[in-house]
Amino acid sequence: MTASSALLVAALITLLGAAAIGLAGVLAGLVRGQVVAAAAGASLPPSPKISAADTAYAGILLAAVLLLGALAARVAATGHAPWSNLHEFSAAFGFSLLVVFVALARRWPIGGLAPWVALGAAGLLGVALVQPDEVRPLVPALQAPLLLTVHVGTAMLAYAIGAVAFAAAAAELVQRAAHDRFAGLPSADICRAAAHRAAVLAFPVLTAAIVLGSVWANLAWRSYWSNDPKELAAAATWLVYGGYLHVAGRRDRWVSAAPWLLMLGFAAILFTWLGAGLVFVGEHSYAGN
Repeated sequence: MTASSALLVAALITLLGAAAIGLAGVLAGLVRGQVVAAAAGASLPPSPKISAADTAYAGILLAAVLLLGALAARVAATGHAPWSNLHEFSAAFGFSLLVVFVALARRWPIGGLAPWVALGAAGLLGVALVQPDEVRPLVPALQAPLLLTVHVGTAMLAYAIGAVAFAAAAAELVQRAAHDRFAGLPSADICRAAAHRAAVLAFPVLTAAIVLGSVWANLAWRSYWSNDPKELAAAATWLVYGGYLHVAGRRDRWVSAAPWLLMLGFAAILFTWLGAGLVFVGEHSYAGN
């Protein structure tokens, strides 16, 4: 096992532990709430000073450090940005998800989403670890170091921001259905605000990724647009997030569709990332290698 893969495994174990602790804390909070409701006024043990969500957040920070080391080791082994194939991109996607979540959590009180973010990042690392990790020469279309770094890195960042928006939107739907009764999650209003901020950030980053991809496509294939499955999937994803920005600004009943559009947007991201490159044959099929 290479140093990069060993660090990926360590990060995966850390994330699974963080998710387990965080989810256990959510269940404990539900049980505690039921006890309080059943015996109002009764003396209960004090809540722990360090919550399960705080522990999960600390696990995310540790996993991010481990992933940074794994990606650095990969760069040292390959000599290029660590997202030229599905193994590398999945690992870098997981790292970006953690970094974006930490950055947004400094602005919005969404630390309660840490267990779910940790679980999502663990899934991405799982995908990375089941892919071949040997170092291979870049295919001709990828032999443009600057565009490989900027275009694919920008797309990965947009995906990570969209993933956080998805987590916040899903939590909003849960909290609205439960009338904010889940103490382990941020309130519905906080989730709505955080998801909107993430979507506002994701849209221009995704736009930049598509534009850069068109420039690269013209250099590699002499065409800015070729109706490649991944190109079409990226365009569909862009339209979904554009639709969200339109709906989120409304003051009528259509605004209730906003979190659902963010969930649809992330489903489109997953299809663009995996489905369009693995299921359909096109210029981007090498992404699965």
